[in-house]
Amino acid sequence: MFKVFKYLLLANLYKKAKRKIILFVGTLFTLVFFTLIVNDLLSVADGVNIYLLLITKWVGIFALFTFMVRTLLQIISMTTTLSYKDDTPTSSSTTKESKKEHILAKERLYTKSETILEKYIKD
Repeated sequence: MFKVFKYLLLANLYKKAKRKIILFVGTLFTLVFFTLIVNDLLSVADGVNIYLLLITKWVGIFALFTFMVRTLLQIISMTTTLSYKDDTPTSSSTTKESKKEHILAKERLYTKSETILEKYIKD
């Protein structure tokens, strides 16, 4: 399962999800720094301020964690939608099929040099 996810993420999605991946890593670093800063403030505070900082710390951690989960879910949804989009036939493949049928319908195929000679002989 991990190999499939890794393949989809790296092969099909890197250009599309680069911004989301950077956002996820940035949020992770923000979470770590926020926790460190609030822990320093908690060590200095006294009285009622300790409870306010403690509530602020856990609300902030919860908010950053939910943002990280949301970003990760968006990355996963991008992998699943892109992998199925690539399997659908496009208009260019139908154009290639029509060209192939047109060439196969000809009785004799000419080389490039024969086509050029024929063009100048007609003139």
